[in-house]
Amino acid sequence: MKRWKLALWHIAVWCIAPAAVLPAMYRWNATSAIPYWLTVYLIYISSFYVSYYWVLPGWVKRRNTFRLLVNWLGLILIYTAILLFLIYLFRVHQRGSLPFNILKFFIISCTYMCILFLLSLAYRFAMDWFRNDRIRQQLENQNLKTELAFLKSQINPHFLFNTLNSIYVLAYQRSGLAADAVMKLSAIMQYMLYESNHEQVPLAKEINYIYQFMALQRLRTSEQLFFDLSVTGDTESCVVAPLLLVPFIENVFKHGILNNKEDPAIARLEISKEQLIFSCRNRINHSQKDTTGGIGLVNVRRRLELLYPGRHQLSEMNDGNHYSVHLTLQLS
Repeated sequence: MKRWKLALWHIAVWCIAPAAVLPAMYRWNATSAIPYWLTVYLIYISSFYVSYYWVLPGWVKRRNTFRLLVNWLGLILIYTAILLFLIYLFRVHQRGSLPFNILKFFIISCTYMCILFLLSLAYRFAMDWFRNDRIRQQLENQNLKTELAFLKSQINPHFLFNTLNSIYVLAYQRSGLAADAVMKLSAIMQYMLYESNHEQVPLAKEINYIYQFMALQRLRTSEQLFFDLSVTGDTESCVVAPLLLVPFIENVFKHGILNNKEDPAIARLEISKEQLIFSCRNRINHSQKDTTGGIGLVNVRRRLELLYPGRHQLSEMNDGNHYSVHLTLQLS
């Protein structure tokens, strides 16, 4: 909360007592006592801030309760003396002897100031809790941003490594498609370098990226690949985290059998009522061994936990012959 707003809240709270007492003093025809009462009231209010800004910070730093009680007792004695001086200054008539009045006003000061001290203590704990909670949230957000940046930095080299392998194969075969593959890679890298720096991107751009990725992967082989990707729903008005779906597609090309017309790989993307539903199924290529280990799907699962907590469901199934994945994502 901004300081000026906090100051207004303090003024509003301290005005509650005068708003209740002053009208009553007018009704009782005690207007002559108003200056004295307001002065005493402001003096007592000051004890709240003396405790909050001076006494309690020292206690928080040293954790010396005995010193805290001594400081509070000293303040009560000081304020008792100030109160007696105000009685003399405003010529307020008091019955009884001087020792009796000193004891009486000491007890009054103890009563009111103990209440104010406890209020300042509670307020200090509350403010420290909110401040620490805000700092904790800022640290958590910074840690999440750092972790997400690290995960995205893993995605790009992982994809680039696989794509360069494909282009190497084309170049080794002296294929004329190598130049086209380099151009497609350039377009894809442009998306990865610029668009993926945003927290969210239009879903249409992510889908276009996937189509470019699939076209690039098809260039690596002369065989016809059977991979059917269908998209339904309004993709123009939806946004998602960048590079969220492509690891699933990449996984199909990396571990699936795509040259079987009777058993093609299938991917479905549906958008309906601010919900994204993605499913993918492919036959497993048992002869292909990835000695480097996959990090794509591991990253996706972690990014979903960070970016869509409680707003996604991701399930995988492997029956030995086919691998399938199903993702449901709440977009808002």
